[in-house]
Amino acid sequence: MTVTLAAAPTVVAYGQKVAFSGQVSTKKANQQVGIEAVACGTTSAKKEATVKTVANGNYTASVTPAIGGTYRATFKNGTSQPVAISVKPLIELKRVKRGSFTASVTAGQSLTGKFVLFQRYKKLKKRWVQVKRLALKTSAPGTKPTVVSSVAFTSKLRAGTRVRAMISKAQAGPCYLPATSKSVRA
Repeated sequence: MTVTLAAAPTVVAYGQKVAFSGQVSTKKANQQVGIEAVACGTTSAKKEATVKTVANGNYTASVTPAIGGTYRATFKNGTSQPVAISVKPLIELKRVKRGSFTASVTAGQSLTGKFVLFQRYKKLKKRWVQVKRLALKTSAPGTKPTVVSSVAFTSKLRAGTRVRAMISKAQAGPCYLPATSKSVRA
């Protein structure tokens, strides 16, 4: 007994769904297929979804990964090839008032103690440059397993300067990809 597994997209922002699809070798309807995940930092598989096949043995399932990992489909005694799913934390930069900002990172684990970079856009060089390196100080639990890590800070920049926050692979990893906030005006 064999089962196939495909995923789209394979890179998601935290909280975004991944659509899994595939087919079982019997090509029959009403066959039970399991979707399992081996989350980053763990070695055991955890069942994320159970679905039944439709005509032709096809199936679809939707999962919202909290952390990067590999997914596989199981059918009777068969297991699909693993599919790697990568997750980017959500990063947000808010201008509280002139010269005062809050950067927050939403992920499936606390990132307190990790660093975010506060950057401004240099028009002449057409690139982002670092203004400050900030340690995430506080974390607040959201709906399980969500954790929002944040830092409040001040920065004197010319009014209207485009700024953003970003977290690098070294700080977000090994279980998350780097991420960048939308830019705001200082």
